[in-house]
Amino acid sequence: MNNSNNENEKSIFMAVFFSLLAGFVAGAVVGMLYAPKAGKEIRKDIKDKGEELLEMGEKNYEVISDKTKDLLDKGKEKLSELKDKGEELIEKGKVKVGEAKEIIVEKVKKGKKEAQEISDYLQN
Repeated sequence: MNNSNNENEKSIFMAVFFSLLAGFVAGAVVGMLYAPKAGKEIRKDIKDKGEELLEMGEKNYEVISDKTKDLLDKGKEKLSELKDKGEELIEKGKVKVGEAKEIIVEKVKKGKKEAQEISDYLQN
């Protein structure tokens, strides 16, 4: 339950982070376009900010990529645990079925013996 809350918090954080990042980019571009500068200067500023944002995005991608790898590793680990538990349950089930089979075989033998005794009794 705690992992689920933790993952939800991370998802919310990432959504807010990227929303803020997009807002920052849009604000920066609009601010530059309305700035009293020459066209060459504005284009250079936009290019520089774009490169800066790309670098920032690459750094964040690495962090996100690492978190994704961690989540995948945890998922694989949980899947392996579930597989092991499933195999354990199957083995326990086989034992229980074997025990039940032995009980049924005993009961059938006892029933046949009693039926034979009744048949012998009725024939006499």
